[in-house]
Amino acid sequence: MKHAAMAFTAALLFAPAWAADLRTDCPLSGKDGAAALHRDWVMTGWERAAGDPEFNFRKDLARWYDFTSTDLSLFDDFDPELRVRTTADDYGKVWYGLVPKFKSVHHKITEEPHAVAVGPGYSHSVLEFVFEVTPKQGDVMHLVSRTSILWRCTPAGWKIYKEHNSARPTTAAAWRNAK
Repeated sequence: MKHAAMAFTAALLFAPAWAADLRTDCPLSGKDGAAALHRDWVMTGWERAAGDPEFNFRKDLARWYDFTSTDLSLFDDFDPELRVRTTADDYGKVWYGLVPKFKSVHHKITEEPHAVAVGPGYSHSVLEFVFEVTPKQGDVMHLVSRTSILWRCTPAGWKIYKEHNSARPTTAAAWRNAK
């Protein structure tokens, strides 16, 4: 109880300073709302066709990630180290080790994102998708992934603040049957 009271007191004392930099003018819906951004993040940001230009995390995903923040929480179980990354650049290192090994990656949404405002300047969305990974060497893989993103309102619009992705193998039939 003592620890909870101390944490609550600290939150009250530091909340005004923390909230001073927080923006609250990001759209809650439409093409720049969190749900549409989450969908585009998968279907545009991570989509890779054979012959695409060399993968560049900063360039390819700048629309969704904040490369100036050091307080992020970014996790994907594709990370061989299974670490939570606190910067977008560090998170990008995970993908520089993987994406160049793929000939193509194609996605289909199986559960559309639904976003909810969770406080001033924050929105949360969850999305499920199946994807087909064709490696440059080896067999085609089919996976299903659930992703949960907490978005933070920044001067550049919504950016990913907290991200958790978990994937598991699925069948080629599940991929084919997805819409």
